[in-house]
Amino acid sequence: MDKKLEPYYLSAETALSIVSKKFNIKIDIKEDDINLRFKKYD
Repeated sequence: MDKKLEPYYLSAETALSIVSKKFNIKIDIKEDDINLRFKKYD
């Protein structure tokens, strides 16, 4: 993973875990999906 994007990835993951706990749902995101989305903005 690109080092510049790592903090964003980590904060997004934290936000998702908070949301999933609050609404009691399981959110499963593969790192590959996030990498693909970020590549469009490079």
